Amino acid sequence: MQDRQKNSPERIDLLATTPSLVPFVNRVKELRLSPDLEQKVLFQEGRLSVHSHSIPKAFIHLTADEEKELATEVLLLRHQFTELVLTSKKFRQATLTVIQNIYLFKNRRIFFGTISSTSSEEERKEALLLFSTNSTEVSFSLAKTLQHLILGRVWNRILSNSTKADLQEQQFIELHAIVEKLNTIRNIYIILTTGLIKKLASRINYIYRESVTREDAIQIGSFGIARAAYRYHPSSGVRFSTFAATWVFKEIQRQSLQGRLIRLSTNTIEQYAKAAKNEDTENLCKFSTLIRHATITDEDTIEEDFRSNPKQNLDQSHIASNLESQELYAILLDAVDHQLSDKCGDIIKRRYGFPPYQGQEQSIISISRVYGVTRGSIYQLEQASLNKLNHHLKTVLQ
Repeated sequence: MQDRQKNSPERIDLLATTPSLVPFVNRVKELRLSPDLEQKVLFQEGRLSVHSHSIPKAFIHLTADEEKELATEVLLLRHQFTELVLTSKKFRQATLTVIQNIYLFKNRRIFFGTISSTSSEEERKEALLLFSTNSTEVSFSLAKTLQHLILGRVWNRILSNSTKADLQEQQFIELHAIVEKLNTIRNIYIILTTGLIKKLASRINYIYRESVTREDAIQIGSFGIARAAYRYHPSSGVRFSTFAATWVFKEIQRQSLQGRLIRLSTNTIEQYAKAAKNEDTENLCKFSTLIRHATITDEDTIEEDFRSNPKQNLDQSHIASNLESQELYAILLDAVDHQLSDKCGDIIKRRYGFPPYQGQEQSIISISRVYGVTRGSIYQLEQASLNKLNHHLKTVLQ
């Protein structure tokens, strides 16, 4: 559970920190959680350390009271972050810059307790006024706590504009300590939802199974839990598991579509789901055909998945679609054999279950063990190979 994340726009809400010198167990104790919850966290952390290469078969789950306790701690820490930002001229300027650009994000809320009737522009003006206040002592309610994504953008801007000397100032050290506590609670959520992640990963659609194995989906799902952990509050009216499920599926969808051999846009998937929900037969056939044309997998599996839901039945053109998919599959296998090096070709075959590994898709972790290198090395080779194959297929199919 590395605390440092890349500061790319896609990862901006996963708060970056320098690697902590304090052991995780000590950081948990510093939060002063209830004795039962603290004991549960430390016990599960110990189990996961023992089962470092696998997830234990029996899981520990969060109760409703424990979810409320953790969510309250997150909100209080976000409030402390907002309060500390208000007391520093340098931090206020970074916040104002983020808020001034908020019009770029449609309907983006700034404060935790914004009334639904308040327009985005009214809230933005209120935030600009608040952070323009030049005072070292500011008192405000929890309702004026920054939403997490705004907080993440402010923190990212503070980091990018800070010099080495700035990082040694007391105000920055205090702000960094708050972020580290937020990340500790994020990791607590991940530790105590391993069962949930495993359950959700087993339900991914065949569209995503083309580029993500179940083991990879479990790893990716932890990012979804992390995003949910920063944002969840019982006032949303649902349990954390329900709230987090959406973020887990979003993360798996995003990463699996990005890593497909033949790219498929998120919009296509969303339009397909919308058509299925609204029983829009015309658009359902349209988008399901697009998905089938972009999917390289076993035809029997596709037919079984589509037959399982009457709303997903295709029109009479499915026979031609099957032939096109089979032809594309043959072209792809030929490209893997002749366009890639032996090592890269073997990695792609293992990842996507191509001959001689039919039906045996392997995760990046498993492949890294086969070659005795890091997961990062295998991931880089995979991405380079996918880019090369994509370029080749575009040329061949034009």
